Amino acid sequence: MSADATWCGQCFASLVEPDPDAEHVPEVAATSATPGAVGASPGDDRREAFWPCPTCEGRNPIDADTCLTCGTPFAALMRSEPERPRVDAKDAVAWSLLFPGLGHRKLGRATDGLARGVLFVLSFGMAVMVGSAGVRSGPAFGMFLLLLVTGLAVYVLSAVEANRLAQGGDVLVPSRTLMWVLVGVIFLTIIILALAVVSATRR
Repeated sequence: MSADATWCGQCFASLVEPDPDAEHVPEVAATSATPGAVGASPGDDRREAFWPCPTCEGRNPIDADTCLTCGTPFAALMRSEPERPRVDAKDAVAWSLLFPGLGHRKLGRATDGLARGVLFVLSFGMAVMVGSAGVRSGPAFGMFLLLLVTGLAVYVLSAVEANRLAQGGDVLVPSRTLMWVLVGVIFLTIIILALAVVSATRR
């Protein structure tokens, strides 16, 4: 047997002395070698893999298709907010003063601009029609005043919001609220018109 042999040729016993430092090396469990392992202890720094919900910011298992809290699909995490066009605040206000809603449209808020444009056309247009027909009674004057104030309010609001949006802010009044205002104005106009007809027939 040679002096540099590492094992015995007769009994096959190892002739290499064990390294004393190797005996103290802790064994690492295979289950804790990767983050998110099921066998990881609660105090382990490695945590289970998750995806954050873009709606409620809740943590969901990586294999979940929808958020366990609010039901938002995983695909929503991959959607990026479209970059809105940048318009100078003065230009945005100028477009809104030209016609309510144009400033919103130039800033990439087409739906908000449409809501303000429709409300302005209906309210101010109906006010012009009532005024041209002649305001001869109290109900007719009330209808004319209501429509005129609504149209002017939308006109001013649109310019203020366009300036706010151009500076990185948000709309002051949601479009859904404006639609309900439109429904309310139409409803009140019908009531006032009915009162005017009734008062005219009694004369």
